[in-house]
Amino acid sequence: VMTRTPGRPGATSVVDEHGCLVGFLTDGNLRRLLEQDRVRDVRAVRIDDVMTRSPRTIAPDTFAMEAMASLRHHRVDQLPVVAGAGRLVGLLAVQDLLDLRIG
Repeated sequence: VMTRTPGRPGATSVVDEHGCLVGFLTDGNLRRLLEQDRVRDVRAVRIDDVMTRSPRTIAPDTFAMEAMASLRHHRVDQLPVVAGAGRLVGLLAVQDLLDLRIG
């Protein structure tokens, strides 16, 4: 099952039947796939073959400044928001924090 936060293109979370995060697919994953000469038909590639398994995540109770520091430190634009037991509850994008004028 894939989920996408409305208005936030560039990444999608992949969850299992219980809503637990199992992977994260970003525009970077797709760009790297397209740069490979050995891929003849991108439509034949499975998402679970190119997604990031066990991606970096952030907890829902993380403070905004700490979240911005984590995004910067890991040089990413989005982080899945995961609650207890690995359940996906959202997606934090750097733009969300910039809209708050944080960082």
